[in-house]
Amino acid sequence: MAARGIQGAWGTWGIWVVLGAAALLRLIYLLDYRAHSVFWDSMLLDAEVYDLWAARISGGDWLGGSDVYSLPPLYPYFLALIYTIAGRSYPAVYLIQSLLGLANVYLIYSTGRKVFSGRTPLIAAGMATLYGSLMFMEAKLMSVTLALTLGLCLMRLLLLARERQTLTLWGSCGALLGLTALARPETLLFVPFAGWWIHQVTRRREGQRRPAVAIDQYALAGRQPWFAISVLTAFVVIAVSPVTLRNWVVTEDWSLSNLISSQAGITFYQSNNERAGGLYTFLSREGFSGNPLAQAEEERTIAEKATGRPMKRSEVTRYWMSRGLSWILSNPGKFLLLETKKVQRFLGSNEYSTEYIIYVERESVKSLWLACLPFAAISSLALAGIAMQWKEGFRPPALLLAFFVVSNFLVVMLFYVSSRYRMPSAPYLVLFAAAGAERLWEGFRSRVSAARTEAWIYAALVAVMFGIFHAQVDKSHEIQMANVHYNAGNQHYNKKQYAEALAEYDRALAGDSSNWRAYFNRGNALVALGRKPEAVQSFREVLKRNKNMAAARKQIEALGETP
Repeated sequence: MAARGIQGAWGTWGIWVVLGAAALLRLIYLLDYRAHSVFWDSMLLDAEVYDLWAARISGGDWLGGSDVYSLPPLYPYFLALIYTIAGRSYPAVYLIQSLLGLANVYLIYSTGRKVFSGRTPLIAAGMATLYGSLMFMEAKLMSVTLALTLGLCLMRLLLLARERQTLTLWGSCGALLGLTALARPETLLFVPFAGWWIHQVTRRREGQRRPAVAIDQYALAGRQPWFAISVLTAFVVIAVSPVTLRNWVVTEDWSLSNLISSQAGITFYQSNNERAGGLYTFLSREGFSGNPLAQAEEERTIAEKATGRPMKRSEVTRYWMSRGLSWILSNPGKFLLLETKKVQRFLGSNEYSTEYIIYVERESVKSLWLACLPFAAISSLALAGIAMQWKEGFRPPALLLAFFVVSNFLVVMLFYVSSRYRMPSAPYLVLFAAAGAERLWEGFRSRVSAARTEAWIYAALVAVMFGIFHAQVDKSHEIQMANVHYNAGNQHYNKKQYAEALAEYDRALAGDSSNWRAYFNRGNALVALGRKPEAVQSFREVLKRNKNMAAARKQIEALGETP
């Protein structure tokens, strides 16, 4: 009796303990981040685009420019709202996103209570707290955290709509799904999965009685599969349509490729080409500079040069999409190998990025080590949990979560793997992982030998999967780390912190000695520090890797030496 009382008390207060721990971790991390990271007030790549975009919006440019949105627009408008209220304050953004992160932990727990029994929801909330990448991204000007919050709210609303089945709720689900797509357009791939799931949960089972009195016709219609699916789809369209109409009107380019943003084509080609390895590919050979502020114009310029004619934004998108498709059709064997790499990267522990990477930040922000649960532990336990659900027959609530994971997985298979691309799956994978962990524990404790044997078999499979997923595929993440060190060096240089910049450039070159830009900027830092002989040598290293770098020759000559 006492044991049950203790268990009940823990069930009541456990989530508040987890949320308290999650809040404390975030507070420690933000203080540590502010004290020790150059990126606290320095934006990189997409973060810089979002920051400048939000500043323009809060300054009065409410249409957000005169071209098709290059990135999904909801997040910069979210930032603009914060900037309008609090000024252009990065700490305010970090604080609000950290609060959203805490809400996400609670939403994981709340969703788990609707889908699973026992301690699974609480275990999942704990695992989410210990998965450091979630907290890491909350302190970046990136759309990930907001998209996670919207996605989790969508799951909760869909589960509620399943219980009540009214057109009002199905329409609300569609509106929220469309809103989520404005932060993360790939969410639209979930629409057919949601439609199939609605068909399964609304169709009248054999022997099910209809209500005798049709008091609320809208409620009754909500129980009809095609009514419910149509209403959800219609409200997705309604939610997305203001952005689509804006894109069409400002460009007079009436194409579905301008539905939300214009990056699908180039991102698809970055993911599927001769040099692709399942991660972001820098298209320097095609003529891209790597500057996200110039990418949209570079896409158009390169496409127009290749075709010999002016092109609309939709035509530019189709051009890059067709180049990716052409490579796939011409190289089916290489494409299959590429997809295999993407699967391993999706399930593996390595955290990949194009802007910030958690490994570099952990070098200076030690508090990030407090949340160090590897993703391979989540994915291997989640696969075991999914297998157990499959064996027993998926109940509709669990099937909904699985569908969202599948839709996110397909997005990554179409494009490339990065932590923020796979992160939409994380809340639902931790739920399945927690369910798998609890079932294994129950199996080990069971007095039935068959149950214990089954638990040991699943445990062995989890161990094998963890070993495979946790292993490094290659050194790609180390090259990404080197690039982040290079960017950190640039940020220090811009702040006239030349010694710190030099140290970062040295770290960048230790990880990727082919980066001639790092050698060039290193030379500039050495000049600023008065170390001219070393600067000359650094500029000469540039010329070994890029003979046409005229700026390096000029710097050597300015220092009184010959190139």
